[in-house]
Amino acid sequence: MDELAKFLRAAKQAGASDAFLVELLKQQGWPARTVYQELGAWYAEATGVPMPSSRSTLEAAREAFYHLLAFGTLGGWICAIGSIWFTMIDYWVPDAIDRTYKSWALRQVSWQIAAILVAFPVFVLATRSILGDLAANPDKTTSPVRRWLTNIALLITALIFIGDLVSVLAVFLQGELTQRFLAKSMVVLGLAGAVFAYYTRGMGKEGFPARTWHTRFAAYAAGLILATLVAGFSYTGSPERQRLLAEDRRRAQDLQSLARKIYEDYTAWPLVQNRKLPATLSALEENSPGQTIRTKDPITEEPYGYQPEATGSRYKLCATFGAPSPSGKRPAGWHCVSFDAAKTPNYDPLD
Repeated sequence: MDELAKFLRAAKQAGASDAFLVELLKQQGWPARTVYQELGAWYAEATGVPMPSSRSTLEAAREAFYHLLAFGTLGGWICAIGSIWFTMIDYWVPDAIDRTYKSWALRQVSWQIAAILVAFPVFVLATRSILGDLAANPDKTTSPVRRWLTNIALLITALIFIGDLVSVLAVFLQGELTQRFLAKSMVVLGLAGAVFAYYTRGMGKEGFPARTWHTRFAAYAAGLILATLVAGFSYTGSPERQRLLAEDRRRAQDLQSLARKIYEDYTAWPLVQNRKLPATLSALEENSPGQTIRTKDPITEEPYGYQPEATGSRYKLCATFGAPSPSGKRPAGWHCVSFDAAKTPNYDPLD
């Protein structure tokens, strides 16, 4: 019989309570789980009835599921917040040599907003289940499953944010503006610090009022999410505006396709004096049998506008757009884009 077992048997014979013994031995560095196991062995010996076996595998699997669900959803909405703020920084501090946000950022921000709206409530529910389980089973504070998953979560979080910070630094070394670099670095460090504080303080220490800490963390997170959603919606606009922009992208792509077809037909003649613009878009369509050429608005079925100059190779293509472009260069309503049939058309659908 080892030292702990001898002490517990002597203390129980002296009338010490289980709660007192557990707290006393925890202060001496003994894990609560070990103390409870020895107490169980004492009661089994005293009563002559062996302890019933528990569903350890099932309970461990359930515990691991909720911890993994909480960690996965935490990573989901934290990364989504970081992505939105990165996009907003690019938008607020524009760089003349970086135009990537105009082609894909709107759709990306919409996806990240959706990820936050789904992942954060699931994270709160999973954490609530974990806290309820801990309240009912205090010995699970020192559970090996809990400890292992917490440390794995910290390791993965550290690797993710180190990778993000390396990416931000690499872009800075490639010439990105200093203001953008500093702002993005602060976002990465702030989110990483929040995750580490959450796990190391709220999940890793015994004796800390866990429910209070998690409630505070959820409240702070909700405030940050609200600010992020406001910034994101101010950039993307309402779902109705997103629909209008999607329709406008289709119109702009049609104009680009028409301009490319006019360029191909115009430059197909080797002699410049033989080159001429089509009289109408209908004539362009008639001269291209077997090819799909969209000369009408896909939504309203109204013909696109076509205005060739009397002489030369310049012309305009026009359409009615439903919303201003994200860049602000193109207004809503009827708008014409100038092209030169002698040059390869280069028209950004979001300009």
